[in-house]
Amino acid sequence: MPTEAELYDAALTHFAENDLEAAVNAFKELVDTYPDYVDGFLGLGHAYERLSRYDEAIEAIQKAIDINPKDPLVYTSLSMCYQRKGMIQEAEDAMAKSQQLQMEGSGSST
Repeated sequence: MPTEAELYDAALTHFAENDLEAAVNAFKELVDTYPDYVDGFLGLGHAYERLSRYDEAIEAIQKAIDINPKDPLVYTSLSMCYQRKGMIQEAEDAMAKSQQLQMEGSGSST
């Protein structure tokens, strides 16, 4: 069975080559095989976003958040999807959460 890294690299290669349907399939295989792999769900979300399949992108990114709710990057990605979908308040809320987590991670507090 391929490792997480091998599946992730294959998915990223498709993504980099702009073969987005193949990237989606590869990311799906990755998260089906390794369901706790945050970057797999994040990559799946980005592939869906590039295909303008925002609901599916949001769903994938939400799964990444479920796995690691303290990662600011997942909230930034979620914010971008909400923005592209025209959900401005949700986009602002997700970005605020990302910024909060970044500040917490740097040891700052407000």
